Amino acid sequence: LPPEATSVWESYPFIFGSVFCYIKSFVSEMTSYASVLTITAFTIDRYVAICHPLRSQGLSSLSRAVKIIVLIWVVACTCALPYPIHTRTFYYMADPCTLEPLPDSFVCNIPDRFRHNMKYMFQFSTFVFFIIPMVVITIMYVLIGLTLVKTDQFAEGKKNKQAAVAAAKAKKAVLKML
Repeated sequence: LPPEATSVWESYPFIFGSVFCYIKSFVSEMTSYASVLTITAFTIDRYVAICHPLRSQGLSSLSRAVKIIVLIWVVACTCALPYPIHTRTFYYMADPCTLEPLPDSFVCNIPDRFRHNMKYMFQFSTFVFFIIPMVVITIMYVLIGLTLVKTDQFAEGKKNKQAAVAAAKAKKAVLKML
């Protein structure tokens, strides 16, 4: 986003106006949420494909994928709505002598009067869009790894060399995909 790029060079004042401030706060949260949910959905899909391949064939379809993508974006948009509702452009500081706002202190942020309400939203988003996905993704990849190790041990235990070679190739293909 242009405001993010310009803030690298000049943080204050916010030069894009109120409308863009609302858009910026919504889009930045929404896209972050959608990214996390998409990565989590891909991880679950990989887990099902690798650990339960027969079930995976019955579950995979274009219409199901489209429904999941739409659901991800609807959830992301809905959960990001409190940010533009509570974000404003305002002068952060005033001249101590005249009490006039300092032009260079114009910001796009959540004013102090909304901070208490948004505290719960910050906690919710941290839990729902960071902690839960991190735990789910970690568990899924551990289970995928255990399945691959188990498959490798099964192939090594077989006397048939062709089966062992085929299992090794399959494992290599899965590891490339990950």
